[in-house]
Amino acid sequence: MFVSDAALDDAEIRAVAQGLARNGDFTPAAALLERVGRDWARRVVAVTALGEAAARHPEWVWKWRAERPESADPLVVMAAAMVRAAWNARAAKQASLTGGRQFADFRELLADADRACLLATEAAGDDPTPWVSWLWVCRGLGVARDVFDARWAALRERDPHHRAGHDAALQYLCEKWCGSHDEMYTFARTAAAEAPDGSPLVILVVEAHIEYALHTHGNGDGAADDTAFWLAESRQRDLDTALDRYPVDGSPRRPSALSDHSALGYALAKSQRWSELAMRFDATDHHGFHLPWSYGGGRAFFERAHTEATRGCPRR
Repeated sequence: MFVSDAALDDAEIRAVAQGLARNGDFTPAAALLERVGRDWARRVVAVTALGEAAARHPEWVWKWRAERPESADPLVVMAAAMVRAAWNARAAKQASLTGGRQFADFRELLADADRACLLATEAAGDDPTPWVSWLWVCRGLGVARDVFDARWAALRERDPHHRAGHDAALQYLCEKWCGSHDEMYTFARTAAAEAPDGSPLVILVVEAHIEYALHTHGNGDGAADDTAFWLAESRQRDLDTALDRYPVDGSPRRPSALSDHSALGYALAKSQRWSELAMRFDATDHHGFHLPWSYGGGRAFFERAHTEATRGCPRR
């Protein structure tokens, strides 16, 4: 199954987020975040999913803010929603394919999101979640490095191994946004080396390879002739290291597991390592998150890879 919603494979988060669009009652969302508490890894998944729902139908989050002004949670969700609304306005095309009106709307909405993130971070104390949203703003607005560095340091003070925070920082540091290939790889290798085995951060080098291949071999429509890139000995060593350090039977299951296994699965598909890809599919009940699979052709590429990996094997 090809999964595109931000709840990943968390059924409880998905049900709450989908219910908001139907009835506009904020109380299930408030109760969800209270239950999640200080589980920062699951909280960012919940806030991202709620933010996507609020980007489309914001009335319930404004009501939440009005009725519970003492709570930081609606501000944190508002910040995520405004960042999501900005990216929705820009759409998913490359910069060269994005029109001037789209860019203007994107930057205007990000300026609003910047203010929302400031309010959220001030209210949320030691919660790293709104700082992730602020890193997305850094990337979109192309803020100065010292501004990014300060916000990145604040997030790391709250959670030094925050998965979503590292993803946002890696994107800021990549060449297509505000950095360079060298900066991106240095960041990814350092974070992966410092992370404990089983941490999602051990796959950051693989994610850097995905970004590099997209930037240097992609043509905007998912059709990339990058086989030689992925089969290079150095890339295969990095992939082997990530696979060893983030095993399919890792316990406990991480809130980001679907995204993590999908990144590794994508790299395995590009490397034509079908039997190992089959094990990753088993670990996710044969689900795949749309990122990064969309970079290689989306659902069609995912289905082809799934067929190849599970050929001759019983499908769940």
